[in-house]
Amino acid sequence: MTLSQAFDLFRRQKEIDGLNDNSITTYCRVISLFLDAVGRDLPVSDLTYDSVADYIIFVRRKGVSRATVATYVRNVKIFLRWLDTEERLSFNPLKIKVPKSPKKQVHQYSDSEIRLIFDTVKTTVPWITARNRAIIALMLDSGIRQCEVVGLLQSNIDREKMVMKITGKGAKDRMVSLGVVACQFLDYYLSICPYRDGPQVFYERRGQPITGNCVRVFVNRLQNKLGFELSSHKLRHNFATNYCLDHIRKNGQSDVYNLSILMGHESIETTKRYEHFAHEIVAAEGGISHLDHVWEMG
Repeated sequence: MTLSQAFDLFRRQKEIDGLNDNSITTYCRVISLFLDAVGRDLPVSDLTYDSVADYIIFVRRKGVSRATVATYVRNVKIFLRWLDTEERLSFNPLKIKVPKSPKKQVHQYSDSEIRLIFDTVKTTVPWITARNRAIIALMLDSGIRQCEVVGLLQSNIDREKMVMKITGKGAKDRMVSLGVVACQFLDYYLSICPYRDGPQVFYERRGQPITGNCVRVFVNRLQNKLGFELSSHKLRHNFATNYCLDHIRKNGQSDVYNLSILMGHESIETTKRYEHFAHEIVAAEGGISHLDHVWEMG
């Protein structure tokens, strides 16, 4: 079996597993570069650790960011680990080390910046403006992903319990909270949306269910009008950090376990980075200056 044939089987298996289209597209794009480098027609049995190492060195020399290198290596490693279970490789793919991505602090929006975001959401069509504000509200206040916004159904919103059923990665369902203000944005949008009788919550201008690309485009346009970074992921990050901050300030602890459930993380380790960032903010805000004390006493 060649590497190209193996990847066709890998991609098919991911589709069977219910992996979303965006993840499959990423696999296709990244792993295709690897196959082109080592040879698509190369028999699986002829693949060596040295050829994989040469590819990683090649990627590093392309001048891309450390985070991009990590993404390339991580996806190739996932493919090779799967391949090793199907067709035993001549080396252990666990030997492949994924370089650590640099730690970056995503901008945490202040209250005034959050108000500015909503005030800046303006279009010439009132119901589109209301739709975009409702989408921003749900991502910022409930922490749902862009793809989860796109797939949200009206039947999955429970206004009595103020929760929503979300279908996340791997077609896994989970419940998330719905805030009062976010619900108000949502209900106002639905009250003026010309397609509100359809099963989906969000629609495009001509009545088709909204796509991820549509959300991406309007968020990018919104960022261009603001003086700070904005993206669907940054809104989700802000939700997670604010969740930890609010719990730390109220109860003295972050409640990271429940946060991991709300965000749909398979590993709590993924969620702990938000807990750490929230503690950094609390520690910095509550810091005591010894020099201030010295000069005050003097």
